[in-house]
Amino acid sequence: MKKFLKEIFSGTELIGTINLISGLIMALLWSYFSSRWWSAAFGFLAVFFLVEAVWHYILTDYLRHIHKHRQE
Repeated sequence: MKKFLKEIFSGTELIGTINLISGLIMALLWSYFSSRWWSAAFGFLAVFFLVEAVWHYILTDYLRHIHKHRQE
């Protein structure tokens, strides 16, 4: 059970980190190409990836809280 929970935590944190990095890259691309009409896609993807990153970090913290509460 411990190994399973450890894998869940590391997996959600890893996905959140990848989403955070992707969102920052998309935001940089969007700001660089802001004069082009198609840069709106980069802006949309940046917001999407950043929201997903926050969601995965919140989920990881929630799962840790539940796991810690069950151990006590």
